[in-house]
Amino acid sequence: MNTFIRLSYYVAIISVSLTLNACSSSSKLDAYKNMTAEQMYNQGKIAAKKERYNNAIKDFEALEAKYPYGKYTYKAQLAIIHAYYKKDEAASALAAADRFIRMYPQHENIDYVYYMKGIINYDENFSTVYQYFPIDRSLRDPTLAKQSFDDFKTLLQKYPNSDYAANARKRMVNLRNHLANYELHIADYYLRKGAYIAAANRAGYIISQFNKTSVMPQALAIMVKSYRALGMNKLADDALATLNKNFPNSADTLLPAANI
Repeated sequence: MNTFIRLSYYVAIISVSLTLNACSSSSKLDAYKNMTAEQMYNQGKIAAKKERYNNAIKDFEALEAKYPYGKYTYKAQLAIIHAYYKKDEAASALAAADRFIRMYPQHENIDYVYYMKGIINYDENFSTVYQYFPIDRSLRDPTLAKQSFDDFKTLLQKYPNSDYAANARKRMVNLRNHLANYELHIADYYLRKGAYIAAANRAGYIISQFNKTSVMPQALAIMVKSYRALGMNKLADDALATLNKNFPNSADTLLPAANI
């Protein structure tokens, strides 16, 4: 097959593919040919309310295809995010959210989109699937927790007066405690393995980055144990003094007498 014939062959294949796609798209819209944007949107909302999310997504996507611009198009794009989220399709929900942010960065409901990104990652991190497994949630990869925290942080930085700000702050507190517990597990692992410098450094990171969380006493105790094992008694005494000052009587529980 010479170059010209081969090129003509590929052009024909592409043309057929485009024609088939166009026909497919057209046939998908046939059911909506006599419907206004408002009617399509309302139909999608009713389907979502009845938890028929596949139908809702189909209606909203058809609306966007038939009416690329307009009030109901924007509303449909926002509704698609929520429909995918409720359908437990986190990747599709996040992709829809990122697309909306990219296309309409100044939209009046953009704070909702940032909030939904946080919620989606939050729920993925604390997925109910893991309640059936005997594993401490704080031992799980913290990637989603960190992403959710950053999503909520972005919302608060850009839109501090958003209707979603209060709920975002509450969830950030929970995420911060979760991340602190994860770091504590790592510090404790280093301590048990005799990697005392790594344990002390990780505990110090917890104290500097996650102050006022519930793991502070344990982090200070790890510092005391690590510095004692390294023979750095001045640093161990400083950590112990901080523990006794801020968490009275905690040393009695967290530190064996030999480590004090």
